[in-house]
Amino acid sequence: MIVLGAGIGGLTAAAALRQAGFAVELYEAAPELRGQGFGLALQANGITALRTIGPGIEEELLERGGRIETFRFNTADGTRLREFLVRRQDERLGAPSVALHRRDLHAVLLRAIGDTPTHTGARASRFIDDGERIRVEFADGRVADGDLLVGADGIHSVVRAQLHGRAEPRPGNFVAWLACAPFEHAAVPRGSSIHYWSTGMRFGIHDIGHGRVYWWGTMTMPGALAANWHGDKEDLRGLYADWAPEVRACIDRTDWADVLAVPCQDRPPLDHWGRGRVTLLGDAAHPMLPSLGQGANSAIEDAVVLANSLRTSLDPVAGLRRYERMRADRTATLINGSRSLGRIEQLVDPALVKVRDTYLRFAPAEHFLREMAEPMSFPPLDGPTARLPRPLSPAERWHWIADQLAPLHILARVRVHGSITAEQVRVGLDEAQRAHPLLGVAVVAESDGTAPRFVPVSTPIPLRHVESADPTAWLTEVDDVELRDHFDWRTGPLARAVLITDTNGEASDLILTLHYAIADGESAMAVAKQVLQVAAGEVAALEPAPVRPGPEDLFPAGFTGARGLGRTVGALLRDQKSQLRRPRRLEPTRLAPPSRCRSRVVHRGLDADRLDALLAACERHGVGLRAALSAALLTASARESGADAESWYTVGSSVNFRDRLGVVADAEVGTYQGMIATAARYAPWRSLWQIAAGLERAYDTRMDRDDHLAMLNMLAVAAPKSVADSASAVRMMRTRGPGHLCITDLGHYAFPDKIGAWRLSGAQFVSGMSICGFIMATANATHGELFFNLGYVEPAVSRQRADRLADESIRALLSAI
Repeated sequence: MIVLGAGIGGLTAAAALRQAGFAVELYEAAPELRGQGFGLALQANGITALRTIGPGIEEELLERGGRIETFRFNTADGTRLREFLVRRQDERLGAPSVALHRRDLHAVLLRAIGDTPTHTGARASRFIDDGERIRVEFADGRVADGDLLVGADGIHSVVRAQLHGRAEPRPGNFVAWLACAPFEHAAVPRGSSIHYWSTGMRFGIHDIGHGRVYWWGTMTMPGALAANWHGDKEDLRGLYADWAPEVRACIDRTDWADVLAVPCQDRPPLDHWGRGRVTLLGDAAHPMLPSLGQGANSAIEDAVVLANSLRTSLDPVAGLRRYERMRADRTATLINGSRSLGRIEQLVDPALVKVRDTYLRFAPAEHFLREMAEPMSFPPLDGPTARLPRPLSPAERWHWIADQLAPLHILARVRVHGSITAEQVRVGLDEAQRAHPLLGVAVVAESDGTAPRFVPVSTPIPLRHVESADPTAWLTEVDDVELRDHFDWRTGPLARAVLITDTNGEASDLILTLHYAIADGESAMAVAKQVLQVAAGEVAALEPAPVRPGPEDLFPAGFTGARGLGRTVGALLRDQKSQLRRPRRLEPTRLAPPSRCRSRVVHRGLDADRLDALLAACERHGVGLRAALSAALLTASARESGADAESWYTVGSSVNFRDRLGVVADAEVGTYQGMIATAARYAPWRSLWQIAAGLERAYDTRMDRDDHLAMLNMLAVAAPKSVADSASAVRMMRTRGPGHLCITDLGHYAFPDKIGAWRLSGAQFVSGMSICGFIMATANATHGELFFNLGYVEPAVSRQRADRLADESIRALLSAI
């Protein structure tokens, strides 16, 4: 992995990535590694983040710098406006704030990176991402090659410029003078941090220990002047001539060569940071004005979150995107907050300055502490967590209710070539259950079936062992048992497994079945892989996953409260508008009460040659595999119904929304999928690619609006509270829901070809439907094959009809390629 830039962010990234087990090479444009000649304040969030890198860092920082004990606001002449005892805030936040010289922080971080290969004088000119590797070219002709690139190369980042185009930073319209100097004064006691505020000017003095201070001054002026301030020490003395004695003394006792004048600049928040195998970090991603003091601290946060995201992601590129989503909102808040505060700090209107200073003097202390605490609180690396017992969310509750009416399960299957025993699988199941809290829960509810809650149980995941000479025995087990038999949700757990061994012992099938209230297709596949990794001895212990709140509680801010309600109403109105087209639906053969419904499955697929041909055709026609599969299913339904004229059809797409939550790792168990219906026109003379293009356009439009999240929000008010209250919801889902014809596609799912001594094949997943609809096809391209499982609900769809739909779907794909 390549890290460009050996400033605070780049060094912390190298240390955190190294600690997480990644190989890193660090490249710095400057001729040597050193901190610039001024100071900074490491606030509680920065200290908390650095603690994750290794022991002893906090203690060394405290030894090198000065712990901030008091934070004071003064007027220009030194009159006190307000003072806070910082230790009270430290206790709240669980970490101290430390002021120190940048050189000292650099020294600590250089020790933390150990023997990480480090190259100086390496000024990058461009990077090349070929989808598999990253190549970085440098101005002196050197080349670096790696699997990922982290651009930590500052506000004038070469990486950012290549990703987003070159643009000048946004002026803050004030200049800052920065310096560190030996200094002791009675007005600056040990541990103090003092701000002096006036009209359009400020000054700050921070004790950094060992008889030294870090000081800064600011003055409002147009951005162009701030970027070209060429005054000298006498000019600065003149600007602060009538300020407090300690301010004048700071300037007097500092060598002018040690004073740095810089324009205060930032950049607007980016909509997205990286692309492919490239991401940004620190000032390259989110330069901000110094008003909140969060520039260095947020870069440290970035580095630690990046390392954790890559460590807990199944795919490194997905790990980069997850890191960016986790950081985007917080850093945008810091950019905007710093700019807003900067305007207040640098006010030039005397009347507004008077209002500002009055507020500083008399506003409640608790209000100040809360405002200060928000940027200084490092969000937990694992994101929001909960404790068991916890209530089921509306989506989880709906799945739990639907399963009581007719079984609603999701499962993963993988073929294991080589000798595997039930005892080995038992070890893997036990470790997976230990690592994933939802694999060890039951559900309790009130006597009337309302207010269900997940509660922990100690019962191991049940494991059946079956012997069979039939290579398709796994399908029989899935169809006859796993999709049919209820879980006992009162006793738990909501998971079970089957090991089907060939009579010759040369191969086995592992089936992992999970209750829909706790899992989705991604969960089932990830846990199946982890069970085998532990069973093979390839992994001794799995990283424990946190207990999460319900998925809706993790939604982005725009999907909560009044804004979330507005989005839901908007999505509903758009659905109503689409009904004006009178789209055709897959009509049930025969409806039956929920108690007489059950999910079944038929299995189809494409071999490697046909899959390659399909993927090549998708690329030629500019559509994705999901759209092609959806178009094939839609075509099969239309042909099966004898449609001979042009008409609209809809296909429901099950959408994994882990990426929108940011904090949820790929392997975490949970129900993180929503459903959206997309429409396209069918006609016997329209090609599959025309239909697929229509579906893809509609899908992209709805995904851009996050309609799947908006529709899930509807469950908060529309989902039944209990089985007894479910009749109208069941009727609505059967007559108007997207489950009449839907598909879940995991795309190219990276299941290993080998774990330990075992060769693996046939990794795929199957989904039931219960009373939520009639058809749920599942698809994934794994081990060089496409697996297509058409789940259907009897008696709404018969076995013969399901076979016809599956065959016609495959025929439509083959005809198109």
